Amino acid sequence: MTQDGRDRPHSHERFFFAVRPDSETARLIDAFAAGEVPEGRRVPVEHQHVTLALTEDVATPAPGLAAGLLEVGALVRGEAFDLLLDRLSVGRRTVALVPSRPPAPLIDLQRGIASTMADRRIAMRKGWHFSPHQTLCYGRGEVLSRPVVGFSWRASELVLVRSLVGLGRHETVGRWRLGREKER
Repeated sequence: MTQDGRDRPHSHERFFFAVRPDSETARLIDAFAAGEVPEGRRVPVEHQHVTLALTEDVATPAPGLAAGLLEVGALVRGEAFDLLLDRLSVGRRTVALVPSRPPAPLIDLQRGIASTMADRRIAMRKGWHFSPHQTLCYGRGEVLSRPVVGFSWRASELVLVRSLVGLGRHETVGRWRLGREKER
């Protein structure tokens, strides 16, 4: 919906698996972003996440795509983990927080999702590769990477999100607690 309250059509959508910071940490990260990178389009607090896998942008999802991705989420197992984002990375189009050392459970979770998607013949976006980061804003910047005090949060839940590209809307369509025992 636009600011004037009218519906605006979207042209594409995508699905992605992610972990999200808790709301307190998300607000702290947003305040940091406002101070560090006052220009550019900041990621809304409620959209902050670290992407683990994503699909192509499509005008109309293939029948069964959402159901297949929900099945992937239900099958994947992973430990809850602490994520420390302690580097600021500025690229040509984005500014992000990144971990100096991605925790092994994060890497394992992402590999599990990718493998399960492949087993189900659900394609990831062509050319995309996993590079753990949490985008702060979109815009142009001078390329740099530097340490920051850092933000640490407990990743205890995997989410599947449907993003309506261009509308700034994210819909959580699935969520699974990390650290649960494999069901028999």
